[in-house]
Amino acid sequence: MFGIGRDIYVRGVLKSASPILKIGRVRWLNYDQRKLMDPRYVFSKPPKKDQLQSDEIKKDSTHIFSEPGKGEIHESEIKTIGEAIAQQRRKRTRLITITVLGTLVATILGYSIGYRVWYCNSQSFIPLYPCSRVRKLSTRDLKRIDVKMVENLSEVRVLEKLSQHEMIKDQYGVPLRDQNGKPPHTHDFSIWCEDQDPCVTGIVFEPDDKRDSTHHWYRIPYLFKWRFTHRPISISGFINDTLNWINLSTSDLYEVISPEKVYGSFKYEYPLQGDNHSLHICFLGEMKLDKETMIIYKGKYHVDVKLERIDLLRTENGELIRYILYKDDNEKRPK
Repeated sequence: MFGIGRDIYVRGVLKSASPILKIGRVRWLNYDQRKLMDPRYVFSKPPKKDQLQSDEIKKDSTHIFSEPGKGEIHESEIKTIGEAIAQQRRKRTRLITITVLGTLVATILGYSIGYRVWYCNSQSFIPLYPCSRVRKLSTRDLKRIDVKMVENLSEVRVLEKLSQHEMIKDQYGVPLRDQNGKPPHTHDFSIWCEDQDPCVTGIVFEPDDKRDSTHHWYRIPYLFKWRFTHRPISISGFINDTLNWINLSTSDLYEVISPEKVYGSFKYEYPLQGDNHSLHICFLGEMKLDKETMIIYKGKYHVDVKLERIDLLRTENGELIRYILYKDDNEKRPK
């Protein structure tokens, strides 16, 4: 190997008989005698000192692969992206909810109509929402209750109570008479029922057998008929069925629990014939004595009439005054 000036030539002899191999021409790195050259700028020209300092000031950790001020997301773009994500989540939630509800409704209708009505040829009830315990008597219920008899019987019971009251004896006399000198009669009488158990409103399905009924049915010919109705949730019946399932009976419990709080002494009877749930037949009547005096009474009917309250309303000096003539001790006081 020998050098001429700044150029180097290398000649090597291989052990085998090979010709002399010329490696090539190698360039020396130029360097200043006082300072070595920066290895980052071997094949390029180093920048000036002031430009290098300004670039180092601008560079930070958030802009390693990009220049500052480029590629930033504005607030409006962030809001748009957030709304798109929220809309996608709502869409997915709505789809899942519709799928679950659709499956649930199809299962309930399939069991109630397909199995109970078509296959078993029986009635099916689907509860929808809770309803009030107080309701009007249906046409079918009114046929099983002699309303006129209840009205006459309650009127007799009211006159008996009034004839025993000292205020009525002193101010109106006995026997009691109205302004025309005749025995007072009820001029307004209303009757309703109150279920003892909680009630729910729902839909009843039955096979379309075209039988006559007192209820108004909606029909799908040859398939089924349905109508809206309400039914009580019999808690006592549920307990009785549970006890019967474990070979027990509730007959002994009726003797322990005071039945008078429910129906008086009629603990094995129901107000409506053919019904097997607990309810109360309630009534309210008005009886006029004169233009300024009125008797209002309230009670319940169960085989016999049971009065709960009798009030006398009278106008005195331009004011309406209420006198409580009779009140049952077992009546629930209003809160």
